[in-house]
Amino acid sequence: MKKKLLATVMAVSIATLSTGIFAGPAQAFSLGNFNLGSVLKVGGVGILVDRFGGQINDFLNKILSQNNLSTTYSTKVVPIVSVGNNGYIGAAQVTGPASEVERVEAVAQIEASFNSVARIKGLVPIDSKNPVNASRIQGVGVSAIIDIKI
Repeated sequence: MKKKLLATVMAVSIATLSTGIFAGPAQAFSLGNFNLGSVLKVGGVGILVDRFGGQINDFLNKILSQNNLSTTYSTKVVPIVSVGNNGYIGAAQVTGPASEVERVEAVAQIEASFNSVARIKGLVPIDSKNPVNASRIQGVGVSAIIDIKI
């Protein structure tokens, strides 16, 4: 299963590269400053969340319940998108009223440094996978962060 998933992620990533979506006009396989590992991770996270988000969500709910941390609210797993480079950088479980959780498409991550003594990460449920024009979904919070190993 893991090999099949990795093959799918690589195929989609290579197809994306060859169509010029990320690399611009087609060239003789010169990636320039492009990091193939980053491309695979960005494409892979989106594919994994789309394909396995429900299973990851069920697993998280089971683990939280086993530790007496379950919720009566609705939950969903969505990609985390970085504000600034628009790439998928992980996944998050969001929780809240069902009607609002259904509207969440991603979690925007905003990073900043506080007086050089702390690194701040803001995680905000949003209504689009593009954080530039997205709106915050009120009443929904982030209940878990999923680090995806690719």
